[in-house]
Amino acid sequence: MTTVTKRTPEEIRDARNARRRAKRLADTRLALARHAASYLLHWENDGTRPITTRKVIDQTRYMHFNHREIQRQAITTDEAQTALDAVRQAIRDEDARRAHRV
Repeated sequence: MTTVTKRTPEEIRDARNARRRAKRLADTRLALARHAASYLLHWENDGTRPITTRKVIDQTRYMHFNHREIQRQAITTDEAQTALDAVRQAIRDEDARRAHRV
């Protein structure tokens, strides 16, 4: 039988702060990727070639090369895909809103 040691209040606080910091950094990384995806879809999309997650990763690195999170580690393919999907959905929503107004 194993014994369970009770965590100290400091350990509980440190764990909670680590979870909050990780969430904040993930939100920051996703926001940077969304910015790059938005740029690609609005300005670099000529309709002949699809915007891929690789392009989003490269554009994020190019646009935000000074950001400490991007210097620490490039965004992942999953983050790039999530950002691309979010921007595409926002564009569809805006197009639907415009069509409804006209």
